[in-house]
Amino acid sequence: MTLHLNVVWTIVAALFAIELGKRLNRLFVWFDRASVPPSVTAGLLLSLILAGLRAEGWLDVRFDTAPRDLLLLVFFSSLGLGAHLSRIATAGRGALVVCLGIVLVIVAQNVVGIAVAHAFGDSPLLGVFLGSAAYAGGHGTVVAWASTPLGTSTPGAFEIGIGSATLGLVFGGLVAGPVSVWLATRDRFAARHSTVFADDEGHTPERESAFSTDRWLPCLLWMALSLAVAQSLLEAAAGLDLKTPAFLAVLLISVVITNAADLAKRPIDTEVTDLVGTVALRVFLAIAMLSLNWGELVAHLPMLLTAAAMQVVVTVAVAVLVVYTLFGRGPEGAAATGGFIGMSLGAMPVGLAVMRRMNIRFGDTPRALLAVTLAASLFTDMANALGITGFIRWIGM
Repeated sequence: MTLHLNVVWTIVAALFAIELGKRLNRLFVWFDRASVPPSVTAGLLLSLILAGLRAEGWLDVRFDTAPRDLLLLVFFSSLGLGAHLSRIATAGRGALVVCLGIVLVIVAQNVVGIAVAHAFGDSPLLGVFLGSAAYAGGHGTVVAWASTPLGTSTPGAFEIGIGSATLGLVFGGLVAGPVSVWLATRDRFAARHSTVFADDEGHTPERESAFSTDRWLPCLLWMALSLAVAQSLLEAAAGLDLKTPAFLAVLLISVVITNAADLAKRPIDTEVTDLVGTVALRVFLAIAMLSLNWGELVAHLPMLLTAAAMQVVVTVAVAVLVVYTLFGRGPEGAAATGGFIGMSLGAMPVGLAVMRRMNIRFGDTPRALLAVTLAASLFTDMANALGITGFIRWIGM
């Protein structure tokens, strides 16, 4: 029996997964201490259960993924509305460190992917689908490359790429938290850090509750406006044959809006937009995890698991040895490292979710959050495209 869940029931399932994940994290303390997002904890468990039911022919649950795309855009709008130009300068060095880490991890992931494909007797071209196309790039990048003449002429490219990206999403959520927590707790001064975005007067001005509708409605207006303007610009760009990721367009429009508001001395209430973005991110992750289809990956599982294990090792190595070392030790460096691992193995929302969990436990790390967001949003896709192209030429295409 096949059960198709509409938008409303998909959101209900995602919210249920989050609540279940919270309880699982409290029951199994290790998950909570490791800052594994509840969406990942329960989403992984439920997706495996659903895969078993599907394999036995008892029940095939299909989720509507439409809200997932919208929630991702809402989250990036919240990030952009919090990116004040006066503060971006503080992320300059940190953003360069993350960019360096991105370049190194793209190279390392493709080397590993090609090596694993060769070891299993498959075409080296599959290496990019076991490498940065899937891990640093994610599902969208895999689909894009699988649609090229290279992908269509390489047997199994799409399935292997999707499988790798799926495993990356899982391992990114499971590994990033524990590594970042370990790095933060090993520094005995972890709890004594300060934030570069602290109020200059040393106090927080009094204002209405964050749940006041008078604060929420203007923020929702600005977020909806950023999505609407970005959509119009994307449609215009498509007519000119220019391709820009939707999330990047929303992010940039939101940055323009918030800084224009700052110049007009009417700053946007980023406490509220951050809250909205966090909710959107958590529901997005839950839907993404519930939508995993493990049954399609069984045939390629040995090669996929081998590649995934090696990708975890090289990605964590780059993160710890380069990002953590150069970014600066302590909570800021640990949060940046966790975010880098999450987005380099799985997806940017995974890394940012881990950073949010780190903030709850160790305090705000705005420099790390901004550096990872800017570097990953503005640099990863371009660097990955160049890296994949370079490796394809290197292996003889």
